[in-house]
Amino acid sequence: MGRSPCCEKAHTNKGAWTKEEDQRLINYNRAHGEGCWRSLPRAAGLLRCGKSCRLRWINYLRPDLKRGNFTEEEDELIIKLHSLLGNKWSLIAGRVPGRTDNEIKNYWNTHIRVEMTAATYTICGKIPVKSSGFFLQMAYSAQPGGIKAQIKREIRKIKHSKFPEFTEKDSSDITRKKPNN
Repeated sequence: MGRSPCCEKAHTNKGAWTKEEDQRLINYNRAHGEGCWRSLPRAAGLLRCGKSCRLRWINYLRPDLKRGNFTEEEDELIIKLHSLLGNKWSLIAGRVPGRTDNEIKNYWNTHIRVEMTAATYTICGKIPVKSSGFFLQMAYSAQPGGIKAQIKREIRKIKHSKFPEFTEKDSSDITRKKPNN
């Protein structure tokens, strides 16, 4: 009944990886390629769980991973993909080369979403926010149909979904619908 444990919990290292362990994992994957993660720790001479080895490789040690800050192009791409796909981080990561789904999710939640919220409040005049982030610069740009227009559309959708009895005649006038009796 059920799957057998992937490793003996009593004989595994937990916590931070050492440089020696990282090097063993890198050397093993170079020689044998990615394969069965359950058997890899024993074959590579690591006292780690197979899941731990897989996550370490995918999120930190893969040679094609990018390191460092996200570029403005990556920010724009993530915003566009998120508007199309929602919180499907693995699908978004598949279209942003060199970045992992976890890295993109964390970046979205700590940077982009905060800047988008600040820009929404700034554009609506609810809270004066001063920010030098690229998103606010895009929001204030005079491009027709740009981010500013997109934010206004999103605000209208939220208002209509939460308050269906209200409708907008234009962007500044909100009137109450008369019930049909």
